[in-house]
Formats: sequence, C-alpha cells, structure tokens
Amino acid sequence: MELENLKTISKNLKFVKKKMENKDIILGILLIAVVGLGGGLGFVIIAGPSLFGPPAEEPTNLFGLPDDWSTAPNSSYFMFYNQTGASIQVTLEDILDGVALALEEQEAGGPMINEYKKIIYPYTFLEPSSGLYVTGVDVLDILEAYDTNFGWDIEFVSSYGHTVNMTTGDIISKMYEGNEESVIIAIAANKKWLAESPLGPNWGDFALVGELMTTAIYDLESVTVGTNWKVEVVINGTTEFVIDPSNMILNGYDDTYHYDRDDWWSFNRHYWGRNISEIISHTSAGTLNYTVRLWSVDGYASPRPFGSKKEYRFNNTEIEDGIAPPRETWDLINETSVPLPDTNLLMSLVYADQEYGEMGQGITDLVWPYRRMCGYHRGPFYLLVPDRPRDTYLSHVIQIDITTYSGPIPSGFDL
Repeated sequence: MELENLKTISKNLKFVKKKMENKDIILGILLIAVVGLGGGLGFVIIAGPSLFGPPAEEPTNLFGLPDDWSTAPNSSYFMFYNQTGASIQVTLEDILDGVALALEEQEAGGPMINEYKKIIYPYTFLEPSSGLYVTGVDVLDILEAYDTNFGWDIEFVSSYGHTVNMTTGDIISKMYEGNEESVIIAIAANKKWLAESPLGPNWGDFALVGELMTTAIYDLESVTVGTNWKVEVVINGTTEFVIDPSNMILNGYDDTYHYDRDDWWSFNRHYWGRNISEIISHTSAGTLNYTVRLWSVDGYASPRPFGSKKEYRFNNTEIEDGIAPPRETWDLINETSVPLPDTNLLMSLVYADQEYGEMGQGITDLVWPYRRMCGYHRGPFYLLVPDRPRDTYLSHVIQIDITTYSGPIPSGFDL
C-alpha cells in the first residue's frame, strides 16, 4: 500500500479509525455488516433477529461500549502465544487500557498524541444475523501491544475446539485496503459487555468476527502466532534472498530524512533498516544491470505499475546512487511545484522509526520520545525513498522483484 497520510477529519463523526499507518486516519465510526457466519464448519450459528427481537436500545455511544467501564469483567482473558515462545493472558482490562489511549487521542482533536504507545483502536459494526451492534478491537493492535510486530500465520481457537487460520497479510488486506472489512476481537454487543449481552451464551467474553468472513470463532480461547513475516528478494522469478526478523539488523543502516511542504504532510523521521542496494548485493543481481519493483501484501507496488501515475521500475543506478529529484512530475511539491531537495540518501527497507513532529492540514504531531517497530499499520517493513514524496513509499512490503540484464537495460523493459 502507498505510504501516504490520509489525515482526513470529519467534524460529524467521533472516532479515530486507522488506515495503513497510525497517522493515516479517518475520524469516523465503521458500520459494516458481517455476513455468512456459522455454517457447515461446525461453528456456533447465531440465530437471526427473530430470536432476540430488535436491539433493546439504539446505541448512543459511538464506540459501542458500555458507558460504565467499572462493570467490565476485567479478569476475563484469552491466551496469546507467539513465535518467540511467549505465553500471555490477554485480559479485558489490558485491552481496555489500550482503548483508553485511543479515546484520549480522539479527545485531542487532531494530533496523534498516542500513536507511539500501545494503543488499541475499537471498531463498531452492525452484525446482521442478530441485529445488534458489535464492538471489538483490531486483532493486529493486540499483536503489537504484546511486541509481536513481525507475525504472519495466526491460529484462533475456540473453547468449542474449532479453529480459524489466517495471516496478518489477510487481515491487512481486509482492514486497510479497499472497502476496509474489519476483522475484530469482539468485546461488547449493544453497549453491554459481550458475555452479558444477548450474544453471550454462545459468544462468551471474546469472539473473532469479520466482514464477509464465512467462519467465526466464538468464545475465543487462544490466539497463536506461528511464523514470521518475510520479504522475498526474487531475481528473474527465483527467490534468492529473504529478509525477516532473524537478519533485518545485519548490515543495518539508520539515518534521518526530513522535508517540509505547505500543501500536504511533511516527513521527519529517524529510521532503521537495510539499504535496498545492500540487500541486492547478496544476490546474483549485484554485479549486473537490473530493474526493481517492490510489492505490498495487498497488491500495491512501488514504483506504481498501474493507474494514471504509472511509473518506470527503479534501475540499478537509482538503487545504488539515489534518486535525482524530481523523478516524476507528481513528485513536485508545495503550491509553487518545486522538487524535493537532493540528499543523495539511498532507499531503505525500514523496520523501525521515530517521528520528529510531522505537520500537515493544520496539525502538528508530537515528537516521539523513542523509536518503535513499524508494526502492521505501516510495516512490518516499509520502503522509504528519499528525494521522493511520502505517497510514493510502500507499506507492508513482501517482495523485492528484480529483473537482470547482461548488457544495458533495453528500452521499454523498465516498465
């Protein structure tokens, strides 16, 4: 996905909803319909509105959570296991601590005051089989809150013995792209804690549900992350190298990159990662002419391969020596349409960063007091391209695709 800030604010809606990275937000409640739950896989089938009748009250709290949090069954929990061997009880109290940070940020009225913390965003949607509003939290926020920033395969297990398997890439593609189909761990329904709601007898304290998912996990017992996210380096169709948590800090590189602009969001970060040129040096492409395109888990790419702003692939000169701005006419910035300053910095695959007070749309975000892993809303790995504007960067990178040439790059083959 393009790493562009979408800091769009609606005065009529009351809650922060993340898109792509924590800064990229829309203020608003997400009302979506979950369809096709239950069915032939043995999951509990939730009966339709005729069983429960209409909701007892129209939800007036946009968050969909009970007004009185002192009544929360804080000690209720599910188990969380990750690929490092951690075994953690995730309690409702833990989750609500993260949600409180989201509410505090919303009250700030613009600046993302808590995005570097372990913030957990709630989502509300109408669950059509029951006719009730269900509120839950982003599954990936839970992973980040427990320092599991590079997970891939996830298994969800019900107390009924049923399982659902998906990847973090599946969730990113659903939640942060296109129609933004939420995948949540439900904690409340119709402004009642889930176990105390009409859904409680079957759903328990926690349930995994999602828009257009044909299966669900009710009475969630455990979440297990089994494998790591990886970035494959593919040379002429063959994977020759892989970046993952085991080697992401080897030959590591960190630097700062900053530019100001008056027509959109500035960029100002210290970042940690590996230079793309250094990564390619470990492959057979390192001594040849080549072109490069990086791909995101949700089908986006940089340089853009489609649309009205189709771009040529990077070539080895740009990878090894840096971009000469402006690379494209749409790289010009400000009301005066000027190129970004030429820094000679090289593009990097980033896994951690620290913001230094980025500005845009009349908002100035805080300086982060420390760095943090990129997590799932801009990473786990993202492409940073100095001397190009941030909307050309790429989040959720899973592949570096390279085509090599024994001689000069033929005309037309850089697309």
